[in-house]
Amino acid sequence: MNIRIDLNEPRIREKVTNDRFGLLVSNEWKRLIDPYTPRDTGTMQGSARVQPWKIHYTANYSEYVYYMSNAKFQKKNPYSTYEWDIAAKNAGQVDKLTRTLNNALQSGQF
Repeated sequence: MNIRIDLNEPRIREKVTNDRFGLLVSNEWKRLIDPYTPRDTGTMQGSARVQPWKIHYTANYSEYVYYMSNAKFQKKNPYSTYEWDIAAKNAGQVDKLTRTLNNALQSGQF
């Protein structure tokens, strides 16, 4: 049995490195990490600005909260913790992100 795969590497790279795809990555990752993001009034979560390939929390205390490992977070978000992106990654959210991105690529959105 012979299998041949023709990989158009420049075309694939073009699809997955453009800002439109980067915005999908950031929006989806923000959605997936929200349950892990500490929340009291919702100001910090609401301050998140999504750009291609990054999420920036603009609330002036966001960085402090992110690194506050000894904090007792209110459980208004079910899994809220410090370093919420790492907690989401450890909980398997990257797999969900990967599935969403693969589906977008396979559906021809990009």
